Amino acid sequence: GGDDDEEGNEILLCDGEGCSAAFHMMCLEKPLAMVPEGDWLCPACCAAQGCAQTEPSARWAPADECGMALGVGDKLWACDRRGFWAEGAVVKRVEAAEEADAGGGGAAAVVVKFKGFSAKLNEQISVGAGRLRPCEVGPPPQDAGVYVVERVVEVRTTKGRPEYLTTWVGYDDQTWEPAKNFVGEAAKAALAEFRRAAKAAAREGESGEAAAGGEEARRGAPPP
Repeated sequence: GGDDDEEGNEILLCDGEGCSAAFHMMCLEKPLAMVPEGDWLCPACCAAQGCAQTEPSARWAPADECGMALGVGDKLWACDRRGFWAEGAVVKRVEAAEEADAGGGGAAAVVVKFKGFSAKLNEQISVGAGRLRPCEVGPPPQDAGVYVVERVVEVRTTKGRPEYLTTWVGYDDQTWEPAKNFVGEAAKAALAEFRRAAKAAAREGESGEAAAGGEEARRGAPPP
């Protein structure tokens, strides 16, 4: 798992008999949004015992969105138009016309700002469309619509921080992502591989420039 045990990415210790495995919550194949109640088995112990641990996300349905707290400032998980799930917060409510006229508080849609992204990427999302989830439920399992990093293409610096141009498995779109958005072993491995290759290319470039400079100096030197 990752090196930081920040809130929401705590280390889970397997409760399986004789097992000492430990995983960061967000480094699991199916990341967990909250610490599970009762005993928790790591993937290996779960497979060995033939169990299927039920996650809160598996019990969530689009119709449940109508009962969510969707006030301005409320935090949640949301899915953008490309199918990428991320943490965010409500910045605006769009009231249902019939309820607004009657003084009710039901929202037909909310405008969501995604954590770590510019406000220009805010999206209006209809309530009940299957694109909103409470923080305690978390996003769907990875195989149910979360982007999977394919490779990192290049790097740029924005406001003093590096961002990485990333391709995604099954998608043509490429997006610029900060390092903190690379969650899970596979994503972190792709980022690490890009960084290693970039450093190696930089060293080769420096060696080539030094060699070229030496050759130029020899050409310009007077004969002995």
